[in-house]
Amino acid sequence: GMSFIYISHRLDEVAEIADRVVVMRDGRIVARHERADVPVRAIVEQMVGRSVERMFPPLSEPGSEALLEVENLSSPERSFQNVSFSVRTGEILGIAGLIGAGRTELVRAIAGADPISSGSVRVAGDPVHLTGPAAAIKAGVVLVPEDRKAQGVVLDQTIGENLAIGNFDHVAPNGWVFPKAVQKFAQAGISRLGVKGRPNQAISKLSGGNQQKVIIAKWISRPPKVFILDEPTRGIDVGARAAIYDVIADLARSGMAVVVVSSDLEEVLGLSHRVLVLSRGRQRGILDRSEASNVAVMELATS
Repeated sequence: GMSFIYISHRLDEVAEIADRVVVMRDGRIVARHERADVPVRAIVEQMVGRSVERMFPPLSEPGSEALLEVENLSSPERSFQNVSFSVRTGEILGIAGLIGAGRTELVRAIAGADPISSGSVRVAGDPVHLTGPAAAIKAGVVLVPEDRKAQGVVLDQTIGENLAIGNFDHVAPNGWVFPKAVQKFAQAGISRLGVKGRPNQAISKLSGGNQQKVIIAKWISRPPKVFILDEPTRGIDVGARAAIYDVIADLARSGMAVVVVSSDLEEVLGLSHRVLVLSRGRQRGILDRSEASNVAVMELATS
């Protein structure tokens, strides 16, 4: 005779377990279903506030200038070898591949977080000496890492403090950090990305989607030339994913070169102008949007 309220964004579980379903968006109930056999697709559309077909935003036409150029890049551990590609201004390049393909290792190396054994990286035509993350950031390359909680945010600090990290030229121009400057800077980032929180609020209290927005807002403030996102929607509910997709499209529209790594193939295909496919550390091909499909990508990823 016990009653259960089951809260989850794993919609297949909800459909299997629940007798009734209530859908919420932005703190409000937007739909009630007296039976749980309502199509998952319908629940997704109610959570997001748009049709599944419109989950991914329209992409603007990229420019002709190559902003990021990677040539014959290899790692000491051979996790990736002889990878070459370029990303133009306003372009989103997706990187796809199976687990162990070397996707994360590749973008961490481009961002200076992991060493390289050979090859070169250029940003806006200038060579980047990848001695570490600071050198990459100075050259205009930033990374939103795969493990958000371990590498992307400082969980025991506030939203404002997390936004200030890496932006001391904004909040401490004379070497002293002023709380009012942090508050003002943080509020600007919160407003720009639509983060649902306050500057003095602990970032650990935010949802995964809002934590991700804080990480993105931190880097936008610089602003960078090359924006790399590794698994940008991992651990984020379907309603918040659409907002992250909009942010990624806006980064490209602003003229940045954007690189997106994702294990979600639909995400890669829906967001990217072109798709680079890796398999066992080697580059298997680059597909234009018109020729990229689940089958085409998987054929290369398993080759």
